[in-house]
Amino acid sequence: MRGPICRCLPAPLALAASASLLAAQGIDPKELGMSAGPYLPKPVYSVRTETRLVDVGVVVRGSRGHAVSGLTKADFQIHDNGKAREVTAFSVYHFAPAAAAPAARSTGALVADPEKPRFVGLVFDDLDMPAGDLVHARTAARRFLKSGMAAGDRVAVLTISSGLVLPFTADQAAIEQAIDKVVLRERKLELTGCPRLQPYDAYAIANHTDPAALDAKVDELMACEPGICGSRSSRSSSAHPPPCARAIDTVETAANVLWEQVRVQSRNTILAVGNFVDAMARMNGARVILLASSGFVSGTLESDEDDVVERALHADVVINSLDAKGLYTLDGPDEDRGATARSRIYAQGLGSRPKESSNDAMAYLAESTGGLFFHNSNDLELGFRELGMQPETSYLLGYEPGPPDGKYHQLKVSLASGRHGTVQARKGYMAVAAPPENPTPARRIDREVLGAGQLDEAPVKVVVRPDKLENGNPAARLSFQWDVTRLAFKLQDGARSQQLHMVAALLDRNGSFVTGREGVANLALSEASFARLAQSGLSFALRLGAPPGAYQLRLVAADEGDAHVSASTQTVELK
Repeated sequence: MRGPICRCLPAPLALAASASLLAAQGIDPKELGMSAGPYLPKPVYSVRTETRLVDVGVVVRGSRGHAVSGLTKADFQIHDNGKAREVTAFSVYHFAPAAAAPAARSTGALVADPEKPRFVGLVFDDLDMPAGDLVHARTAARRFLKSGMAAGDRVAVLTISSGLVLPFTADQAAIEQAIDKVVLRERKLELTGCPRLQPYDAYAIANHTDPAALDAKVDELMACEPGICGSRSSRSSSAHPPPCARAIDTVETAANVLWEQVRVQSRNTILAVGNFVDAMARMNGARVILLASSGFVSGTLESDEDDVVERALHADVVINSLDAKGLYTLDGPDEDRGATARSRIYAQGLGSRPKESSNDAMAYLAESTGGLFFHNSNDLELGFRELGMQPETSYLLGYEPGPPDGKYHQLKVSLASGRHGTVQARKGYMAVAAPPENPTPARRIDREVLGAGQLDEAPVKVVVRPDKLENGNPAARLSFQWDVTRLAFKLQDGARSQQLHMVAALLDRNGSFVTGREGVANLALSEASFARLAQSGLSFALRLGAPPGAYQLRLVAADEGDAHVSASTQTVELK
């Protein structure tokens, strides 16, 4: 197979160990698995079942898409799992941009609480957006700030690759600056040799969803390499030479390798959205995520999507999705890379399916959480307005549910007879009992990240040094140095097994979380490798970047099961 994977750069979030040192010591990489990603404090869920009311936000739109005003409680009907419920609370909200009015007005049984603003998380998928799409998305987001924010709104800027760029704030200048800092981190995964494999091709071949995909790509390979099946005949000697096991195995192997990389990247994107949901669950107010992405292939990841949806429903977080691709054209076969009649027919048969399939996860997350999915349009500014801006008129309906049964309940909101319009409302909710008044995170390490005490149980030392990100912004490089001789290993399959967790979190002067990283190292050391590391030690590094300023740096490390935890806090200046 010719042609390497294109631009498979090391992940910027990767947990760094001294690879050269390990190689020099003769330690097999299989004995040390490393990963890292953004860390966000675990949520303390705040749900409304304490009031014995289920609140449902509703927007009614007319034939031209405008929000319908003037409706009353009697104009609405609610069904919970098919059972009619009486609307017992009703409010009308009128949106006014922050520049035009001091606050939104409300009327009715429920009164708007100025202490509970709306939180909007602007999430840029900087891994799956090409440069052009990212530029258009940033421009549209900046314009949205001028017309779509209401008084009291708080906006945070986040990226899939790095997590939090800017904490929630109403400072539009700071938000614009944070949007400008979002840069391309695209990891374009494809095989550019012959045959050319795109993510959808790899998915279809690796998961056996479309036999035509394998046939077409094998045909292309044989056209590029006529001798791969042992024949010296040229391509023109047969219109459809029979494939051989070697050609089929070559294509399947390449597809499996590419699909695994695509699957991991897509899963990381979905998990990152789940982390943002968890963080926003802590906010006391309306919570909306606006995900701007060019899409990603998400087949086989349905369980991960369901998990994010369930957490969003628990936390009452709405996910809106915007397809940054806009209108798109169909891709044909690459004529310079072994295109054949069979591959042309395959490409024509696919049509827009690859690009449509990349929207599946975004559409599902939006629809399942009561959000909107903006797609098939080049007007991204309109998309940001529709997804992020509060409608001119909206309604809040409340009704008494039955006893919580821990199950998902489908909701249907409709207009009473004689009324016309399209009703937008969330599709359902989780009927769970109210959590304890002050629930604590399940992991001990999470409790310590939110704490302030000093612990020295784990055999680890942390060294903090100044550093710089690729874009020149300041950062802190944190080296976690472990003494393996003091770790409590478990013997598993003849190897010393242990899992290490490392968390670094930056807090502002008020103790509010700004950004964080978590690294995980899985050890399965042979006795020879353990002996080498007992002499040299084992070191891992995390890098944490933030705008210039003074911060409190919270460092927490733990071994498997949080049996031994070390925690400390120090002041750092990023400049």
